[in-house]
Amino acid sequence: MMTKMKKISAVFLALLLVFFLSSCNASVTQNGTTQASDASVTADAANAAFSDGDNKDVTGETPNAEITLSGAEGTISDTTRGSSGSVVTVTSKGIYRVTGSAENVTIEINDANKSGNVYLVLDGVTITNNTSPCILVSNADKVIIETVGSNSLTNANTDQNASADGAIYSEDDLTLFGTGSLNVTSSLHGVVCENDLKITGGTLGIDAGLIGLKSGDSVRVGGGSIIIKAQHDGIQVKNDEKSGYFLIENGVLTVNAGYDGISADAGFSAAEGTLTITAGGGSENVKNDSVSQKGIKCNDLAVAGGFINVSSPDDAVNCKYFAIAGGNLTLSSSDDGIHADSAIAVSGGEICVAKSYEGFEAETIAIAGGNIRIYASDDGVNAAGGSDTSSQEKTPWQSGDSSTGSFSVSGGNLYVNADGDGLDTNGSFTVSGGTVIVEGPTDNGNGALDKGDGASCTAQITGGTVLALGSEGMAINFDSGSQCSALVRLSGGEGTTITVDDGSGFTFTTSKSFSTVVYSSPDLAKGKTYTITAGGVGASIDFSKGLYYSDVPAMR
Repeated sequence: MMTKMKKISAVFLALLLVFFLSSCNASVTQNGTTQASDASVTADAANAAFSDGDNKDVTGETPNAEITLSGAEGTISDTTRGSSGSVVTVTSKGIYRVTGSAENVTIEINDANKSGNVYLVLDGVTITNNTSPCILVSNADKVIIETVGSNSLTNANTDQNASADGAIYSEDDLTLFGTGSLNVTSSLHGVVCENDLKITGGTLGIDAGLIGLKSGDSVRVGGGSIIIKAQHDGIQVKNDEKSGYFLIENGVLTVNAGYDGISADAGFSAAEGTLTITAGGGSENVKNDSVSQKGIKCNDLAVAGGFINVSSPDDAVNCKYFAIAGGNLTLSSSDDGIHADSAIAVSGGEICVAKSYEGFEAETIAIAGGNIRIYASDDGVNAAGGSDTSSQEKTPWQSGDSSTGSFSVSGGNLYVNADGDGLDTNGSFTVSGGTVIVEGPTDNGNGALDKGDGASCTAQITGGTVLALGSEGMAINFDSGSQCSALVRLSGGEGTTITVDDGSGFTFTTSKSFSTVVYSSPDLAKGKTYTITAGGVGASIDFSKGLYYSDVPAMR
């Protein structure tokens, strides 16, 4: 377990290092082409996470024993491999085919010698148990449950103090696989595994009164179609060492949870697959301060591929470190789209924060590639911008006006539509590449661009293109030492087309009103005069005396 956890962490840290060293497209064109991301970093976070035995089809092989369920008991055909009764016990490795239906019967795997894999083939099985798990793994090397046809397990036990509190409960490694379906209904947890829980195929449906999938070490999804409905967390990975992690390599996973969608102590990794999460009824609901209703909650989060769609009243993503090199994320939240206690790093992929209080929030935010689109009712991007009045918890760096942070863009496309500050940092921000479009506030209490007030806080642009639209009250330009940058009074409303005669072919059509424009591009040159046009009205920008131009008094 620890070896694989270290591998997942190493993948994440490699992604993060590249970001700092080095489809949600806005309607921006330059030189007649749409800007595209270059995801130069890829990661197979799932490498070595699955073994051949996890998806081995044994239905064509002769079983070592047959287990037949009927009424209130089950019968095993080979008593040298186990025993019959209300508890059918399997005591050695092998293939066991299970058929029939029963009430208050438990199939228990108790291989004290842990002699090898136990394959439990469920072929049209129905088990209802009011007091104990339907399937209990007490001792085993590994158990692989393979489904054929339609199968159903129901645990009606409501005793939350029960030591084995799931419809399926395993003390050791467990894999769910098959060509059939398995429907799990439980008054408590759906499937509980104290070690590694893997799902590599088949159709799995879980309806749980508490947690859908609960694991002590890891939950790894490598295939199949999974639908989880849970009153508490959809998926929870938790242990005393806080090293539990979640991984999706393939498959389709849908989670509808009353509390957190996926909660993992340590890491969350996505390589491929489709993940849809609705937590706490979705982003149309107001956050419940008494419980956690986040979409994804973990320490390290790394996305290299796949499709992730999250809707939640609390943060859609809440972690310490967030890194994405590929894949597609669509996030909707009544709080933050992505909240990271330490850092957010983007080098590729597609991110659309369709609804948020604040879009991105972290101490350090670095964008090196990808396509990002953010809609926020407060700040679009907040790099340590002070305490978030919408959040339940405060992070260590949130200390009001004295907090520091950094925000940088070196590549990719970023579009922000914010009612508060568009790009906000209490420290400095830099742009050295990429394309940034900000449609900022219409009131004078916020700015499209906002940096810290300290003497060391700077706003620098040395490459890339920036268009920032907003109100006049707190408008700022980039600082001296930057490439040519202009701040002008120029107003318009929804549907206004903005162009610049700098030869770049830049054009943008607005979705809201504005009264100031900041524009900077490598195509602007010292010693020349240009015109920014908004809806047919032009404003002249004159760089004959320097690289900086402003016709808005008292603005920096």
